[in-house]
Amino acid sequence: MADSDRIKWDERYSGEPGLIAHPTWIGEFDDEIPRSGFGLDIATGSGRLAIWLAGRGLSVTAVDISPVGLQLARRLADHRGLHIETVVSDLELGHLPENDFQVITCFRYWQTDLFPVMFERLSPGGILIAEVATKPNLEKHDHPSARYLAEPESLRAICSPLDLIYYQEAWFGDEASARIVARKR
Repeated sequence: MADSDRIKWDERYSGEPGLIAHPTWIGEFDDEIPRSGFGLDIATGSGRLAIWLAGRGLSVTAVDISPVGLQLARRLADHRGLHIETVVSDLELGHLPENDFQVITCFRYWQTDLFPVMFERLSPGGILIAEVATKPNLEKHDHPSARYLAEPESLRAICSPLDLIYYQEAWFGDEASARIVARKR
């Protein structure tokens, strides 16, 4: 990503007051999501999913381009008595921490060449949970631009090396998104 992207996200997170709860749809898969081991939250922003995973008992690494967002994530985790490791990384360069992760989350970030790297980092039996905005969003919104939106059914297709637990693509509220929960073979 360009420095302008980092600056944009730093500015956004510098004014963010607190944490939004994890997406409620994930709760439907509570039994599938491990409560121990290692978790990775990609494009963590202010850390809502990283903190949720840490609260489940996982050792979590949160990755984002924004140092300001990561600082907010650490502060919010500390406030809840939790610890998360944070890593500033330009995901367009494909750099993800090395580990065998039992859970990887990736929300609101679509970069097709990053998915095979995520699959490599998942431990056997590990769970991927992802939600990405899709191109039908452009029917109602100018942002994000098409560059950051998935084509219909492309999240399912790119995750085909994994065993599908759940997939849904629809309008959720005012936003068109694709959601997936899948397990590494």
